[in-house]
Amino acid sequence: MSVYDVTMRPLLAAAKNVKPITQAEFASSLLRLFDFKIPRVFGIALSGGVDSMCLAYLSDVFARKHGSTVFAFTVDHKLRDGSSSEAKSISNVLATQLGGTHPHVRHEILELDWKYAEKSSHMIERTARTLRYRALAKACVKHRIEHLLLAHNLDDQVETVIIRLLRGSTSRGLAGMRRVCWIPEGHSTYGAHHVKILRPLLLQSKVRLIATSLEAQLQWFEDMTNHDPTYTKRNAVRYLLSQPENLPQALRPEKLASFCERLSVQRRQTDLLGLQLFRQEIDSGNITFSRSSMIAIWRMRPEAYEGMNLNSLVSFIQRLVSMVTPLDLSDISSQRYREVVTKLLDPKETTFTFMNIQWTHTTKAVTRRKQVGRAYLEAQPNGGKLTPSPFGGRKLQPHKSAKNRRFSLTVNRSAVKEKQREIRVEHYWTLARQPIPGHNQPVAVVLIPPSGWSDWALWDGRMWFRFRWETTKQTSPKPIMIRPFSQMDRYTISKLGPDVERTFNAKTKAINGRQLSTLPVLHDPEIARMIGMPSVKFYIGTRELLCEMTPKNQDVLTDRR
Repeated sequence: MSVYDVTMRPLLAAAKNVKPITQAEFASSLLRLFDFKIPRVFGIALSGGVDSMCLAYLSDVFARKHGSTVFAFTVDHKLRDGSSSEAKSISNVLATQLGGTHPHVRHEILELDWKYAEKSSHMIERTARTLRYRALAKACVKHRIEHLLLAHNLDDQVETVIIRLLRGSTSRGLAGMRRVCWIPEGHSTYGAHHVKILRPLLLQSKVRLIATSLEAQLQWFEDMTNHDPTYTKRNAVRYLLSQPENLPQALRPEKLASFCERLSVQRRQTDLLGLQLFRQEIDSGNITFSRSSMIAIWRMRPEAYEGMNLNSLVSFIQRLVSMVTPLDLSDISSQRYREVVTKLLDPKETTFTFMNIQWTHTTKAVTRRKQVGRAYLEAQPNGGKLTPSPFGGRKLQPHKSAKNRRFSLTVNRSAVKEKQREIRVEHYWTLARQPIPGHNQPVAVVLIPPSGWSDWALWDGRMWFRFRWETTKQTSPKPIMIRPFSQMDRYTISKLGPDVERTFNAKTKAINGRQLSTLPVLHDPEIARMIGMPSVKFYIGTRELLCEMTPKNQDVLTDRR
């Protein structure tokens, strides 16, 4: 018996006795994920398998009803023979089954480029995922798509939970895939940070998707490598789950699905608390970010975080890290973030490195003086007058209307004021880019057209740049290099005259030498020297080149579910 007979044939047989997914069910799920605002255009990832073909069919009916346009993207991984012809076959099948006279689904094939990618067997699944999402992100930006639908279902969710269980993930990871999230690898394409991933079929079993496809008489393609348990870890888990009678009760699909749904609700709550805390710290000025030095400073208040859920603090720290790090946040497990939270709240080290960030702890004794007023009773003569006394001195003659009241008591609240000193210790964490080693200098080359803006270029995983000429003197595209500041640049500045050097020193006065080497410099290859440092608005000579610069994580305050 083949592996296909073990994994797929039982599902095909069970699908004949299962109710298909109705249009009302799908529309209800999708509308909630759209926040009840139907977009003019949205995309789907179409592999050609039964899951994605079912999604394409349901999306087509939804689009026809609501007047939307759907872009179906098929990624040609180019990892096996015949993948390109299969991608074209998917296009033909889609046109035949969903085309009609007014097609609402437009198909596009995205070919992956493995020229500079790692193709070794132990990295192939991870690398293919990275390249796939980058291609999808670029396609979404190209067509101005903000919602990309994936066909992940309940069976995929269970497989993901088991894989993460084997990996030793925390409760955040064991909550499984999110129904709504931001596209992975979106940081590598400018504008892709607005693209959301939606999984409208995540609560539906694969059997129901097959039943829907059979009822609609859809044709799909089976990738036989998905049924080879020796090919990837996910395939091995899929093969294991295809025989649930051999699994312990706690690891059976229905139990795991219920388990990860409960954890998903908890994760959502802790993420919202982390976002709320981050916004409070920003609004109160406890977190500041300098665009000139690209350094974040966090005034930590340990008493404010006592009793908070650890996962909420992990969500908070992830947002703080994203302001400075050149790395992708998804590369690090939640367990590592938990360890960092413990270090931050109980600082026994003055400095450590995490996510290519140098974390430095400092303290500051703050003395506050306040005046304390003390009130006391004061006796005042009650309307009388002083007259000479036969015994020397003076005596009080009472007023006629106050025979027995010689004095009246009043409260003096301001006569005595004491100054008290209050001393407390404030904790500060400084987050700065780790010094860049000489053998691994990040370099980006941008080709500037004679007119108009250049394409956006990401430098060091932290900053986006684009350029254009202030006047159209150029007749052909010209390259500009973005690289880190070096000691040779300081020597170049000193040779350009005291005025230039004085201006540079004034603009970089607040930045120490080590951090200066992590800042971007514009380098002109024609004259072989730097022409400016845009983060501190320092330029050499007449500024004919206009530069626009923006941080990678522009949406750190948004709800990234």
